[in-house]
Amino acid sequence: MPLQKQIVRDECELLVTGRVDGAAANELEVEVLALAKTPIQSVYLNLANANFLCSAALRVILQSHRQWHAKGRRFVISRTSPEVDQILDLTGMRELIVEPT
Repeated sequence: MPLQKQIVRDECELLVTGRVDGAAANELEVEVLALAKTPIQSVYLNLANANFLCSAALRVILQSHRQWHAKGRRFVISRTSPEVDQILDLTGMRELIVEPT
């Protein structure tokens, strides 16, 4: 899973490509934890080019959303692929964490 990061002022977009399996979920978690130590106020997780999320990835996304929200910061999914959108819909996470378009 290639992970690209774009930072503009106090916002960061993380672009995820391909399968987000266990190892990739760990990589994502490490990156989000590192961002939490910076002045970044908003993280937008772009999953438009991702085609799979494992349960560990769902845990990382939900946990990150809750932790950032508790600190008055923002962590949302900005875009989804059809495959990821279906996974988020089936788990009930879509309404909670996907930014409305």
